[in-house]
Amino acid sequence: MQATKDKAERFAQSASDMGDKTADQAKETASNMLGAVKETVQNVTSGAADMASKAAGQVRDTAKEWVGATEDAAMSAAKNVREAAGYAADKVGDWGGEFAGLIRRNPIPAAFIALGIGYLIAVASRRDSA
Repeated sequence: MQATKDKAERFAQSASDMGDKTADQAKETASNMLGAVKETVQNVTSGAADMASKAAGQVRDTAKEWVGATEDAAMSAAKNVREAAGYAADKVGDWGGEFAGLIRRNPIPAAFIALGIGYLIAVASRRDSA
C-alpha cells in the first residue's frame, strides 16, 4: 500500500508541476499577446497621428494658396479700379475743358441756353409742388 501511496503522491506532485508549468506558460503567452496588442495599438495611434498631421499640413497649404490667390485677385481689382477712376477723371476733365471752351467761344447762345434750362427747372418744380 505504501507503493500505491507513493505513486499517488508522485502523480499528484507531477500533476501539480504540470499545472504550475502550464500556468507559467499561459502567463507568458498572455504577456506576449498583451505586448503585441500594445505594440499594435501604438502603431495604429502613431499612424493615425501621422495621417492627421499630414492632413492638417495639406489643409494649411491649401488655405495659404487660397489666401494668396484671393490677395492677388484683390490687388488686381484694386489696380483696375484705380486705372478706371483715373481714366474717368481724365475724361471728365477733358469734357469740362471742352465745355468751358465752347462757352467762351459762344457766350450769348450759352447764356440763352442757361436761361432756358433755368426756366424748365422752375416749371418742373412748380408742377411737383402743386
